[in-house]
Parts: sequence; C-alpha cells; structure tokens
Amino acid sequence: MNRRSLIVALGVAASTFVGVVHLTPAQAAEPLRIGLLLSLTGPAAPFGIPERDSVEVLVNKFNADGGINGRKIELSVYDDATNPTEAARGATQLIQQNKVIAIIGSTTGSGTLAAAPVAMRYEVPMVAPNGTLAVTLKENKFYPWVFRSLSGDLTNTAVMFERAIAGGAKKVGLFYQEDAYGKNTADYIAELAKKANVTIVETATAQLKALDLTSQATKIRNGNPDVVLIQASAPTLGAAFVRAARQVGLEAPMWAPIGLGQKSFIDASGEAGNGVRIVLVANWDQPGQGLQELGKLMNAAGKPPQGFGEVIGSNALLAITEAVKTMKGDVTGRALRDAIEKLCGIKTYSEGKMCFSPDSHDGWNGDLLVSAEIRDGKFKNLK
Repeated sequence: MNRRSLIVALGVAASTFVGVVHLTPAQAAEPLRIGLLLSLTGPAAPFGIPERDSVEVLVNKFNADGGINGRKIELSVYDDATNPTEAARGATQLIQQNKVIAIIGSTTGSGTLAAAPVAMRYEVPMVAPNGTLAVTLKENKFYPWVFRSLSGDLTNTAVMFERAIAGGAKKVGLFYQEDAYGKNTADYIAELAKKANVTIVETATAQLKALDLTSQATKIRNGNPDVVLIQASAPTLGAAFVRAARQVGLEAPMWAPIGLGQKSFIDASGEAGNGVRIVLVANWDQPGQGLQELGKLMNAAGKPPQGFGEVIGSNALLAITEAVKTMKGDVTGRALRDAIEKLCGIKTYSEGKMCFSPDSHDGWNGDLLVSAEIRDGKFKNLK
C-alpha cells in the first residue's frame, strides 16, 4: 500500500439496523466508503489540511448519530502532495484497493483534472473543493463524474469585480499571479471591464514565490486607479503586494479574492492589510448561523477553523451524504452520481444553498460569498 495512504476507519458498522426499509441487514452492515484525495503536504497543504479536518469531524458526528441511512462512513485518506501525477495514482488506489464509492478531491484544480479520467473509467463520482474553471466544463469527457463544492473561479471573479466597482470606479489597476489561475481570471476581468465601460489602467504580475513587489506596486500606483484588484491565491504573495502598495503610497482601495480569505493573509499583511476588502467563502470573525455550528464542531475537536477549507470540505461531504439519503437501492457510483445531480435547495454550513443539475455541476453561485474588510487583524463584514 502506498505510504501516503492512510485509512481512517471512523466507527464500526452495525451488524444489523432495524427499521431501514431499503437495506437488508447485510447491506446495512457495509460501511459507506469515501475517499479523500487531498493535498496534505506541498504548497496546497494550507487548504488540504482543513478540508480533511472538517470532513473527519463531520464523519465522526454522523457515525455517532447512527450513520447515513443506518450505514457508518469509512474514510480512506490519500495525500497527493500537491502533485497531479500523485493525484491520479491516489484516485486509482482509493478506487481499486479501498473500494470507495466517491472521492472528495483534489485540493487543486490540476490534481482534480489528473484524477478525473480515473474516476470516469471506474464510474466513481468526485466532488472537487476548488474553483478551477476546467474542472466542471461540459466539454470534458469526464464531466458527468466531477462536481464542485463551491462557486467557480469565474463566478468568484465576477462577484469581486462587481462589488469593487459598485461605488462608481471607472479606472482599475490589476495585479495577478503568473499561473493559469491568474492569467485566466485576469483575462476574464478584462472582459468584464469592457462590458462595464471600465478601463484597466495598469496591470502587473509576479511569480508565486515573489517577495519584493515594489516595482509592481509602483507600476500600478502610477496608473492612478480608482480601485485595485488582487488576483492571487497564495496568502504570502497577496500580502507581499499589499505591503509594497502601502510602502509606495498606493492609496486606491484594494480588493482580494477568496483564496486570500485566511488568517494567514491577515497575519502576513500586518498593519498594511487594514482597509483591504475581500470576498469570502467563510468569515470566522463574524460567522453566520451555519458557520457557528461548524465552528463549534471544529473547536470541540481541537481543530479551530482558519479559512475556507473547512467550509468547502464540509460542502463536499454533504453533497455525497445528502445524495445517499435520497437513494433507495444499492449505492453504486452511477446511482450516486445521478442522485447528486438531483440535489437542489440543500442548506449547508456555508452561505447560499447547494444546487446541482445534469447541466450544472457547480454547486454554488455568488450567494455563497460575503464581502468583508480587514480591520485590526480581523475580517469585518461589509453591509
């Protein structure tokens, strides 16, 4: 067995379950095996670890309450190490050796795209906790087998853009990271700006590991923008730009995307972060009712939430368990896939409601996102 694979058996299945009309005692004794294909090491670990933690906490709760339709959940956890090749290998192992009925993963879009053909081959549905556009494009052969547990990158980008210019901004400065995410969303912002009759007066880019962004911040400052959009998913890069912007006297309001909605971004930005506005999947500083409930569970388990990984991990698990609850026959991969496509109007711990269909595997829209501003080391919701 691959040394990165760790089978976490959460609960022992009951030998019989009285009162479940759609399962025989033998079927009831069989656990629901779900695979976690997440980045627990490597650059995406700050996202993958909380995704895993929230799933494990909820599975413990579900199992303590009797399971799903009388069946306990058994998790098999595989660390893809933020490596697409490892993600494909992990999907194969989870399906062939661990016999999972569904996979949550991968943390990154590249990992999901590498694993998705494997899921398609074995007809095992995947729920991806990332916003990468290509993951749920209908042109993909594997489309019927991959779902998403949050709103997609284009939706997130459009929401940030619309809220950033809502005050009447007509000149936009744009900073983005040099990768597919940064380039794709920057191109989309250019489209949105053209439709809104807004001018992008200056752009600047940097590699993910860049630390000194003085020249980039100066370039954007000299464009005299009304507002600045930061398209970065790495907290260290986003914070480096914010600090540089303050140092060079860039006074325009700054907006950041969901990837920076973490405590680590606030900590790395320091005092320079005050006033930065952001769209969030989860604001743990001012949580709504759903987040409060999830936060209590996470804190009780000794795993206090730090960002949005806990929410999108829990969304992915709930997509699977809520679908299983609607099923009357055997829980096969194909039957589960069909059941997920029928889920709509389901409330989870996040804002908004889960809604899938055969024509849309993006489970959430812009209602998932809240707007906040960093003030004194915390995210404060904007009205």
